[in-house]
Amino acid sequence: MNQPMVVRAATTTGRQTLTSRRRTWLTAGLFLLPLFAFLVTFTYVPAGLSLVLGFYHYHLMGVHTTFGGLTDFKEALTYPIFWQALRNTIVFAVYMIPATLIGAVAIAVLIGERTKYYAFLRTVVLLPYVTPIVATSIGWLWMFNPQYGILNAILHWLHLPESEWLLSPQMAMPSIALYSLWHGLGFDVVIVISALSNVPRQVLEAAALDGATGWTRFRRIILPLISPTLFFLTIITTIGTLQAFSQIFALTGTQAQAGGPENATLTLILLIYQTAFNYYHFSYAAAMALVLVVMLLALTLIQTWLSRRWVFYQ
Repeated sequence: MNQPMVVRAATTTGRQTLTSRRRTWLTAGLFLLPLFAFLVTFTYVPAGLSLVLGFYHYHLMGVHTTFGGLTDFKEALTYPIFWQALRNTIVFAVYMIPATLIGAVAIAVLIGERTKYYAFLRTVVLLPYVTPIVATSIGWLWMFNPQYGILNAILHWLHLPESEWLLSPQMAMPSIALYSLWHGLGFDVVIVISALSNVPRQVLEAAALDGATGWTRFRRIILPLISPTLFFLTIITTIGTLQAFSQIFALTGTQAQAGGPENATLTLILLIYQTAFNYYHFSYAAAMALVLVVMLLALTLIQTWLSRRWVFYQ
């Protein structure tokens, strides 16, 4: 085969490869188009409108919409109920983040892949996570009932003081945290189990032969190796707790009463919802939503900066 024929064959092959690649990208684009359209319609466009709306004075029942600049943000930051909602949100996060991480690691280590009933235990732990929040909240409302709920029955059987649970301003937020931990912990446990399965057994066996105790192996070997997974869970748990809405709305009352008693469970996301859909102050709600977004971004950046000291990538 002479040189011109070789060049012509190579050119033809290159064109066929380019055509095949374009056809592949076109097919992938057509399959992704419905998802992209859904994201644009229900995520990006509402987020953009909320960003713009925060700088305007807009009321659903009003006639005129005027540019307000930072007025809504100033009012939000000087509104006492806003700071109470922000404090409740932070308290809820303080309850949830350590409890979720410690609980997920403890349960994952206890059930482990080497246990006889591993598949069954994993299913039992994950089952609450896949159940609807509103449906399970109805059952927990009965459990939290101070008169005939099972939780007070257990406390009475143990000769411990009974609680008002959701009816008490002091116990309402811990009660919601207890339900949230029960409902969402299974997801974190499965993630940690997956991380533990990737820990090299040879390293653990070598440490055991050198005389390292179980606690030393866990603290010096296992925790550093699964630290990227724990960092990931820290980020998503922080974002999830700061955006918690469904369980608080379902457990604390109707649309007008949610957040009680005495606003003890009124979180920032719930205040935004009530401001927009109870009082129709959409621009004010959009301003508070932007404050929440900035807070989430700041916390994520801080956690990322702190992770350099305790997260070890292989």
